[in-house]
Amino acid sequence: NTNDLFKNELEKVDNDVKIEIDLSFQIADKISSILKSKGMTQKEFAEKMQKSEAEISRWVGGTHNFTIRTIAKISDVLGEQIIQVTG
Repeated sequence: NTNDLFKNELEKVDNDVKIEIDLSFQIADKISSILKSKGMTQKEFAEKMQKSEAEISRWVGGTHNFTIRTIAKISDVLGEQIIQVTG
């Protein structure tokens, strides 16, 4: 069964990797949500970030490993916090 095989393979993935992937998708979702709420296209966002549309597409696809610097610049360009550290 393909589903059982997938579950077995997923169990082999280290928990920190699972957390990293989850965080990447949350950041991508946040960026997409802000772009939508501001009526901003990925092309417009790419221009403001001085990045290619292809790179922005990878970002909102959830597979980009964001640096703190990039997250700070995204927050600045969009005028909203992308992540928030508490405690």
